[in-house]
Amino acid sequence: MKNYNEETMDEIELIYTPLTRQLLINYVTTKHEESADTSEDSLIQELMWLYKNNQLSELIVCEHIYSNERLINAAQYPPTFT
Repeated sequence: MKNYNEETMDEIELIYTPLTRQLLINYVTTKHEESADTSEDSLIQELMWLYKNNQLSELIVCEHIYSNERLINAAQYPPTFT
């Protein structure tokens, strides 16, 4: 028997969650690079896999990696060579 969260996850439509959709695209693109499939069905499958395997935090890590503020701050410091 599914709990409320599982039932809700089964009904997710990414058209109504554009921020989650973009997080998934960033995650899939990072994880799979050139072979990334960003179709709606594939993104939903990836979301369900992350949810069922208690890995949703991976979306947050990926958001951090690609955040504009982080990239701007990193660009302010030139690389150092020793």
